[in-house]
Amino acid sequence: MSTLEYTIYGIKRGWRISRTFVFSGAFAALVVNGIFTQAQTGGSAVRTIAVAMGALWALFLALKVRSRFFGTPPGAQAASRADLELGLLLILGTYAGIQVAGGLSSPFYPALLILVAFLVVQTEQWVGFTLVAASIGIEFAVVAKNLRADAYRDAGLHAVFIAVFALINLVFTRTEITRVRRRAMKRIEQVKSQIASDARAFRLTSATSKVADASTLHEEQERLSRCTVAEVRRSMYHHIHLLKQTMNLHTCALFWKSEDDRGMQLLECASDSEAIGRRLYRTREGIMGAIAQTGETTVLKDLRAGHSNLVYYTEPTRVTDFLGVPVMEGSTVRGVLCGDRTDNRPFAQSDSDIFRAAVDSILQTVENERVFVQLQKAKSEQGRLLQASESLSKALNTTDVVSSSLEAASLIAPWDMAAIALSRDDQQRQKVVDARGVNAERLKDLELTTRSGLAGSVFKSGHFLPWRGNFDVRTQVVYTKSVQDAFNDMQSLLVLPLMSSEQVMGTLMLASTRKGAYTDDIRNALQVMINQLGTKLQNAQMVQKLKEMATTDGLTGLPNRRSFQDELARQLAHSNRFNTPTSIILCDVDKFKGVNDTYGHSVGDEVLKVVGRLLKEIVVRDTDMPSRYGGEEFIIICGGTDTNGATQLADRIRREMAQQVFQTEKGELRCTISMGVCTFPELARTKEDLINRADAALYAAKEGGRNQVQVWKKGMTVK
Repeated sequence: MSTLEYTIYGIKRGWRISRTFVFSGAFAALVVNGIFTQAQTGGSAVRTIAVAMGALWALFLALKVRSRFFGTPPGAQAASRADLELGLLLILGTYAGIQVAGGLSSPFYPALLILVAFLVVQTEQWVGFTLVAASIGIEFAVVAKNLRADAYRDAGLHAVFIAVFALINLVFTRTEITRVRRRAMKRIEQVKSQIASDARAFRLTSATSKVADASTLHEEQERLSRCTVAEVRRSMYHHIHLLKQTMNLHTCALFWKSEDDRGMQLLECASDSEAIGRRLYRTREGIMGAIAQTGETTVLKDLRAGHSNLVYYTEPTRVTDFLGVPVMEGSTVRGVLCGDRTDNRPFAQSDSDIFRAAVDSILQTVENERVFVQLQKAKSEQGRLLQASESLSKALNTTDVVSSSLEAASLIAPWDMAAIALSRDDQQRQKVVDARGVNAERLKDLELTTRSGLAGSVFKSGHFLPWRGNFDVRTQVVYTKSVQDAFNDMQSLLVLPLMSSEQVMGTLMLASTRKGAYTDDIRNALQVMINQLGTKLQNAQMVQKLKEMATTDGLTGLPNRRSFQDELARQLAHSNRFNTPTSIILCDVDKFKGVNDTYGHSVGDEVLKVVGRLLKEIVVRDTDMPSRYGGEEFIIICGGTDTNGATQLADRIRREMAQQVFQTEKGELRCTISMGVCTFPELARTKEDLINRADAALYAAKEGGRNQVQVWKKGMTVK
């Protein structure tokens, strides 16, 4: 972009940003000079200017409204600027209207106060105050043109009105918003309290215990209460509405005793009447209270209108028949299930049986949810330990086990500093392999003897220290004196042995700035985790050895045939997905049987070791993998390599091998290798074809005189 183009671009951009402010300034100048006041009494030129500016004002306002509310949503800064521009246009338009209506003393003037109050509430605070200042400034600029002695007094009075009106409106609006928010929050708390109360009334949970740092447990219990109460209420709703519909009832209601047994509340109701009271009823109040006291089914018929014992109606209701069944849990009355009719149809014994069956079903639902809650509570109490075990179970190698153990420990016990030290092979020294938290960098890679500090004592004795987790930094050295000051802020500390099969493998150290952080319950839970951790560490070491044995050739240190097969399958899948080539090179030491027969198997093994070393040195790309295929055969996967690239690599290996000299008891020995190359998908479409054709190319290299590289061509076969 040239300088001229850049300048033009800057001017255009500046004009887009400032054109509304420029127009507002021009419009304000006309307002201050009273052009709109003179529009009715002045000449045609003045009226033309006033009409033209009014039309431009309407155009600018329409464009701003469209871009602000109907265009692409602007950013926060752009939105504030757009609000400021819109506010200025509206204020200037209002002042113009005031002048047309007769000036600052016209009856249209209160519209300005309303507009300013609206803008202060609806815009950001700095935008609203800027618009208030602009209104007051325009007010004084207008009266400055008036030479009356009381003009400034009127302007000052108007300015006070503008500021006070805007401020009062802002304060009252913000106050109302705060009040509405508080009312909404109070309603939410009431709903949550009702859920908790219902949960306790159903005996789903016990009273909340006040336990320190139990916010997570409280949140979990709150969620559990919501779910279980909702399930119980859903079941009750289903039963009540089903009874009403199938038995042609006027009202079917379920009353349940409150958690303190001082009254009964209406939990669910299905009624044709709107006059149902949903208050807390006294234990002995009405027919429900009588049923709750006696625990017996009650049937009433031929009732007079407005029967006084049917207290769940708020106004006299013509009910002719009533059925009430106590909700009995063992010998305890939990509530009452009621139903009534208005058509003189008395309740039969079969109706009572249906009600009792419904009560049994409701109680079964409550009991099921109660058992569920107890199971969830038991799960919650052991949750941290289970999470810790799960975290450990995912780790397979030693590094992952150590990392997972610190995370698992944090789920069980609070710590501000944690470290794990593992023993060396000689069992005489420990090394801190991981440390986290406060001053962790001081402890990482720290080495100490198995006699140093608390960690050494725990390693030797296999017993945790210090007693009950009480820690005094002045008298109890944790690791060594050189890092003891890292524990200056710690009030509680626990060092536990990592054991497996009675063998101590290392130590776990946890420290906290809070006194009494490691109670017996926490220590016991940690001990369970520690036992698993010791086993996991031992298993990880064994897995690592087994993995090496299963995937590595013991003689050459190269991946074995199984590893080759897995890697080749992965590389071919990658080639299929991304349309890239994959080549393999099959290698065979020439006349290797003769080497073993003439020079002995030890020399033969040395030859194979040298081939393995050369492959490691030459094949270095991450996408390539040399492997021992079997016997004197080796195979190389060349990911992302075409036939030409694989051939060049093979020829380099062949030349390097030809230069190797082996000193034996029978003199110098030189060995060569023959190699076959095949490429996927250019020369083979499947894994089996790829290997077979590389083998055929190798056979061709052998038949062609050995010590050479051959690429598979049609007609090559293994004979």
